[in-house]
Amino acid sequence: MGNLKQVHIAVVGAGGVGRHFLTQCSHLLSKHPNASVVLISRSNRSLRVPSFNHTVSLSTWEQDLAASDSPACSLSEILHFLSSAPGKCIVVDNTSNQDVAASYPEFLKNGISIVTPNKKAFSSDLKLWQSILESAYPGNEQGGLLYHESSVGAGLPIISTLKDLVDTGDEIQKIEGVFSGTMSFLFNSFAPMEGNGGKWSDEVAKAKNAGFTEPDPRDDLNGADVARKLVILARIAGLQIESINSFPVQSLIPKELEQCTSGDEFLERLPEFDGEMEKVKAEAEKKQKVVRFVGSIDVVGREVKVGLEEFEKGHPIAGLKGSDNIISFYTKRYGSNPLIVQGAGGYHTVDMATNNLSRKTGVIVGDDVLKLFNYAQEKGFAIPAINVTSSSTVVASLEAARDKKAPIILQMSQGGAAYFAGKGVANDKQQASIAGAVAGAHYIRSIASTYDIPVILHTDHCAKKLLPWLDGMMDADEAYFKEHGEPLFSSHMIDLSEEEVDYNIETTAKYLKRAAPMKQFLEMEIGITGGEEDGVNNEDVDNNSLYTQPEDIYNIYKTLSAISPYFSIAAGFGNVHGVYKPGNVKLHPELLSKHQAYVKEKTGTKEEKPVFLVFHGGSGSSKAEYKEAISNGVVKVNLDTDLQYAYLTGIRDYVLNKKDYIMSQVGNPDGEDKPNKKFFDPRVWVREGEKTMSARVKEGLVDFNTADQL
Repeated sequence: MGNLKQVHIAVVGAGGVGRHFLTQCSHLLSKHPNASVVLISRSNRSLRVPSFNHTVSLSTWEQDLAASDSPACSLSEILHFLSSAPGKCIVVDNTSNQDVAASYPEFLKNGISIVTPNKKAFSSDLKLWQSILESAYPGNEQGGLLYHESSVGAGLPIISTLKDLVDTGDEIQKIEGVFSGTMSFLFNSFAPMEGNGGKWSDEVAKAKNAGFTEPDPRDDLNGADVARKLVILARIAGLQIESINSFPVQSLIPKELEQCTSGDEFLERLPEFDGEMEKVKAEAEKKQKVVRFVGSIDVVGREVKVGLEEFEKGHPIAGLKGSDNIISFYTKRYGSNPLIVQGAGGYHTVDMATNNLSRKTGVIVGDDVLKLFNYAQEKGFAIPAINVTSSSTVVASLEAARDKKAPIILQMSQGGAAYFAGKGVANDKQQASIAGAVAGAHYIRSIASTYDIPVILHTDHCAKKLLPWLDGMMDADEAYFKEHGEPLFSSHMIDLSEEEVDYNIETTAKYLKRAAPMKQFLEMEIGITGGEEDGVNNEDVDNNSLYTQPEDIYNIYKTLSAISPYFSIAAGFGNVHGVYKPGNVKLHPELLSKHQAYVKEKTGTKEEKPVFLVFHGGSGSSKAEYKEAISNGVVKVNLDTDLQYAYLTGIRDYVLNKKDYIMSQVGNPDGEDKPNKKFFDPRVWVREGEKTMSARVKEGLVDFNTADQL
């Protein structure tokens, strides 16, 4: 982009890949003012400049797109729009959509260049491949340029290396390597060179939780992704490969699991077949070899294949680390010593939650919270919300999240905030709760970044009688915003579920209008959570009140989304605070799917989960209930009662075990004159409570798929 005159960029696809492209584009365009983004289109809406003298703001595009009422642009609309541009145009296709790929020839014929990682354009029908090349420059003197380097090897220079070899007259004899960062990561941990390794199903689950696989791991394990890359390279090398069905591709999906209805079901059943993969690993180990998932193109023999192969431990493929790819080019020029390209396959950080955030550690606010919730829905995890009442419980929670490489939500209830201030402070006008919440917020802000994780700072249930507490905290938010440009708290919860629905929505909307200028999130509850918490007792309410209706969710969504995108809804599906005898609580997380479907239908959005949902009363729930709720769009799960008990157990067990050492300051079973300070020092026994609480938080992070998302 050295001496460009005027370049207009249209971006198709603004999900994970598109988001990262636009982040990079923002940096690039800051150095090239003659280049501009003029259109961003995703599956359900679009942003378009009114004229080519304008540009889409790359600092606010996400919220602008979320607020846009313009539907997604059709491919013909994009072509027509760009054809009227006064300068050169580029379409950046960040999708894997076959229809978009099929449109490339038309764009190229009209002089519009294409940049894309979309493998389907170059690995599907051979005629489409030929048409694309004929339409692009230099096949067509007037055609647009074509760049698809990242369709193979992500950021590695695989395609450009191969093209340079071909264009300079070298003869390609064979191409071999590990072409998938996912498969590399899996086999480097399942069958490491030093032996042993984990169970196959465990390693697949770890890879998914770490963001290496697609949401359904079968999309990686079927081998199709590697096969598409080989088709592209084989065609560039001169072979006329019709499609990925033209050569053998080994799938690692057991036949019995091919019909699983979801990725979660597949992962649940995969341990049944660990024995088969153990046999494969053991056979290789007997020969002092390791097994790897590779692809190879024998250009001379005109043979392409994808699957498992064994390699000597001294072979470069055997010694890969992490998610590295390695591709070896055997050519006439290089002889028996191949040209090797090796490096990160797909850049692991691209799929990490923090890569989406402008602030990677410490308390996050506004658009970063929005991005994190979107990412959670996309990747199928929810963030535990931990009720903290002291610096000790804050530390226990932060330690767990740091150790599990996970984001966390720290929240204070009205009672917990008062406790933070001190039980001796009067609270008749919520002054203790306000002061304690503000003090706790400043403490969390000062310490959170030390743990190198993103933290959402939240407050819990605020019933009608507690609204003065919320008012006081928002006064503090506005004062902090005036000085720092962001609110003190990331978000608050308003809980008027005991009131009439109309009053609930109307009052929540009033508070959201106050929060919106600060880009502060507001969580609201509709449908009562049973049980008792913080002085609000719903133990005797009618069970029907525990289940929210889809019509109410839509009414809330319609009202609040007109004000701000920064809100979430705690919908009732039988939730109850506290822990009860199994069978006494009837949760129905399947209702959440109906809520999402109803909002989608009424709004006409293409998003499957348009609503950020919250799971209250989570303590004591089964893992299956958590998983189903999360799959239906829950991004936050409250953990309270379980953690209160977990904190107690460490202290309880310490006191019981050390009873004879804490009955007096001096004198214990070791001697009448022995001091006991090291036993009764609060730093010792309080720490035991932190340890057991932290262990329970870690369990929640695993259960909610939050672990290893950073």
